[in-house]
Amino acid sequence: MDMEWFRDLSITILGFVATAALILITVLIYRLYSQAKTTIQLVKATAKIAYDTATLVQQGPLVAILTVVQSIRKKLRGISKNFTKESSKGENKNE
Repeated sequence: MDMEWFRDLSITILGFVATAALILITVLIYRLYSQAKTTIQLVKATAKIAYDTATLVQQGPLVAILTVVQSIRKKLRGISKNFTKESSKGENKNE
């Protein structure tokens, strides 16, 4: 067993290890790419839905209707708070 035999053996082992590492890295990169591709598609779909919703809100009378509904709800809550405060004060005086 000369020195050349050990050199050839080490080159052969290095070749096998490098090939296995290259195959493993290629598989990992492909899996990462496929997951990233799926994620990017979901983000694009979500962005399109958000854009369509924003466009619908800006173009339609929905904002005015929601503003009126919110103001009516706030006023009704204020009125109901006034009545509940008075009734609770009256209950405390009777006790």
